[in-house]
Amino acid sequence: MADEQRDAAVMDAPGKASGTAPADMACELLPPMKSQASHAGSQVESERFRHLSELLHEVVFQLDAQGRLTVLGGAWERLTGTPVSAWRGRALLEAIHPEDRERAQALLAYTPGTPVSRQEVRVDTGGGHGIRWVELSARALATLPGEVMGTLLDVTSRRTAEEAVTTRERYLEAMVQVQRRMMGHELPDDLYGAVVEPLGHVSAASRVYVFEMHFAEDGTLLASQRAEWCERGVPPNLEDPNMHGLPFDAALRPHQSEKLQRGEPVQGQPRDFSELLAPMLEAQGVRSVLLLPMHVHGQLFGVIGFDNCREPESWGPIEVNLLSGAAGALSLALEQRSANALRMRTETTLRRTEAGVHLLIEAFPDPVLVHVGDGVLLSVNPALVQYLGFRDASELVGRHMLDLVRPEDRGAAQLHLSQALEGKSAARVVEMPLVRSDGEVVVADLVTLAVVLDGSPARITVARDFTERKRTQAQLMLTDRMASMGLLAAGIAHELNNPLAYVLSNLDFLHSAVGGVRPRMLSPEDMVELRQVLDDAREGAERMRQIVRQLRVFSRVEDGKEESVDVHAVLESVTQMAASVVRARARLVKDYGEVPLVRGNEGKLFQVFLNLLINAAHAIEEGDSEANEIRLTTRTEVGGRVMVVVSDTGQGIPPEHLRRIFDPFFTTKSSGLGTGLGLSICDTIVTALGGHISVESSVGAGTTFRVALSAAPPKAPANRPGA
Repeated sequence: MADEQRDAAVMDAPGKASGTAPADMACELLPPMKSQASHAGSQVESERFRHLSELLHEVVFQLDAQGRLTVLGGAWERLTGTPVSAWRGRALLEAIHPEDRERAQALLAYTPGTPVSRQEVRVDTGGGHGIRWVELSARALATLPGEVMGTLLDVTSRRTAEEAVTTRERYLEAMVQVQRRMMGHELPDDLYGAVVEPLGHVSAASRVYVFEMHFAEDGTLLASQRAEWCERGVPPNLEDPNMHGLPFDAALRPHQSEKLQRGEPVQGQPRDFSELLAPMLEAQGVRSVLLLPMHVHGQLFGVIGFDNCREPESWGPIEVNLLSGAAGALSLALEQRSANALRMRTETTLRRTEAGVHLLIEAFPDPVLVHVGDGVLLSVNPALVQYLGFRDASELVGRHMLDLVRPEDRGAAQLHLSQALEGKSAARVVEMPLVRSDGEVVVADLVTLAVVLDGSPARITVARDFTERKRTQAQLMLTDRMASMGLLAAGIAHELNNPLAYVLSNLDFLHSAVGGVRPRMLSPEDMVELRQVLDDAREGAERMRQIVRQLRVFSRVEDGKEESVDVHAVLESVTQMAASVVRARARLVKDYGEVPLVRGNEGKLFQVFLNLLINAAHAIEEGDSEANEIRLTTRTEVGGRVMVVVSDTGQGIPPEHLRRIFDPFFTTKSSGLGTGLGLSICDTIVTALGGHISVESSVGAGTTFRVALSAAPPKAPANRPGA
C-alpha cells in the first residue's frame, strides 16, 4: 500500500493555496515527501514527479479560488499544442469552448465533500490542434478553500467514432424519410418544404434552401429562392430581395458554374465565391456553403443549398453523396410533375429511386438486410453475406429472418421486428445473437427502419458487429483469473500439501499395521485406533476435494448461465481459497445475516469476491495481522436486494485514484502485482447481473466495497401427483 500512497502523491496539489508552479517545470506536483528529507532528495523527487506528469495521458491541473491555473501537467501541450508556460496563471475556462463553459463552470464550483463529477466538454486553445473533446473531472480541496484539483482526459477519438456511426444511421433514416415523401401515391403540394426540413436536421446545417433557375427578358440566367428551413436562432432569408433574381453566372466563379451544370456539387467558404455573392454570405453569418444541383430533363433546374453558420468546415464525401441522392430524388419528383408522360415518368422515378436505395445498401460497409411481410428476406448486401459466412446472397434471399437467430432468441427478434413495423422511428435492439452458416454465433446490434419498396411496405435492418467486443471481454476475464491464480498458487499448494501429508502418513500407518508379511490379530483397542486413523485420512481427503471443487467453480466463468446462488457458500469458498494471503495480513471476521439466494452465476460471483478479498489483503502490510481486520458482511436491504460488504483497515485510496478505481488497466500496485483489470471486471460482472458495486475510502482509515445483488426469483412449487 506504500506504493499506492506514493502513486497518489503524484496527483496531490502544492501546499500553498495561491502559489504558482515554477517556470522551469512542466508541472509542480507536490511538496517534499518528508520534512526531514534532504534538499538533494527533494530535487530528485521533484524531477521524478515532473517526468511522471509528462508521461500521464491525462492533464492534471489545479485552480486557485479565482479559477486560475496554478498547476498544469505536461500532457497539456500534447492535448492543445500550446506550452504550459503560456497558460499558467490564466483561467481554465478561457480554454473551454464557449458553448460548454456554463457546464464546466458548474462542475468546477463544487464544494468540499461533494463526490467527483465528470463532464465531457470541448477545449480550443488555438494551439493548432483544433477543437478536442475532453472528460473534465474535478474535486474541491477541503484543506485549501476555494481551490479545485482535476484532470482533462482526451476522448476525441471515441467521440469521433461514435459521431461517425450516428451520422451514418441518421443519413440512412433521412434518405428513407425523403423517399417516403417523394415516392408516395400523391406528391406533397410543397415539394421543397417536404425536403428541406429533414435534410436540415440530418446535415446539421444552419440553413437549407432551394433556388430555382429562370431567364430574364434579355436571356440572362437568374436564380430565385423558393423555400427555406432555418435552425432555431438563425434568421431566414426567404423575404430578402437580394435572394430573388440573382444573376447565376455573376454569383459564382466560372468553374463553380460549370460544375453545377455538369451535375457536380460545389462547396467552400464565402471568400471562395464571387465578389457579388461573398459579401452577401458574410452578412448572413455564413461560414461554409454546400450547393447541390437539381437537373430536370437533363437541364439545370435549380440548386439545394446548405449553410453552416457555426464553423467553416466542409461536408465529407459520404455526406455529400447521400445528400446528392436526396437532391436526385427531388429532381425526379419535379420531373414527375411535368405535364407530358406523367405515368411513365412516375414509374421511372420509382425505379431510379429504388435503384439508388439498393446501390446505397450494396455499398454500405455494415451488414444490411431488406425483408418484407413478417420477415422474409428480399435482399442482403455483400457485407452481410461475408459476416454470416455464406458464399452468395442467393443462399439467404427467400429465407425468414428468424432463421438467422437461435431458437431461444426468436421471441426477442420477433418483438424487434414488430416494433419496427409499428413505430415511426428506427427500432433498435442491442446484442442480438446471429447464427453463421458454420453454426458459430456472432453478436450484433440491430437497427431496423420501415420503408416502401415497389409500392409495398418493407423493412431495412442494419447490423453492427459486437462479437469482437464480447471476445475481448471474455479474454480480459480470463487474464484476470490467471493473474489471481498466480497470486494464490503458493497458498493453494500449501493448502493441498498439509492434508495430503497426513493422508499419506495415516495410510502408511495403516499399511504397516494390517499389510505386513505376518499380519497380527487386532485387538479392540487396535481397531479403535485404526478407525481414528481412517477418519483422519478421510477428513484430509475431503479437505483436498473441497479445494479442487473451488478451483472448478473458479473455472466456470465462461458458463454464462444464471441460476440461484447461495452467496454465503461462495464467500466460504473464496475465504478458503485466499486464506494464505489474508492470514499474514489481517484477521478475517465474518458477519453474515439472513439473506435469500441471489440471481447470478456461481463462477462469476466467485471471481468478484475473490478480487475484492485479495485487494483488501494487499491494502494491508504483512506482519501485524492481529492489529488489522478484513470484515465480510451480508444483509438484506429494503426492497429485497442482498448487500455484501467487504471492508478493510488498510491504508485507503486517495480521492484522485478513487474516481478511476473501476477503469480498465488502472492500478496503483507495483509491476507484477496487478493487471488493472480486477475491479473493472467486477463492475462489468455485477452490472450484467443487474446489481451495483460502489466504494468508499479514506486515506489511513481503510476501504469499503459494497456489492448489491438481486434476490433470485422463488421457484415454482412442484406439482404433486394427482393434483
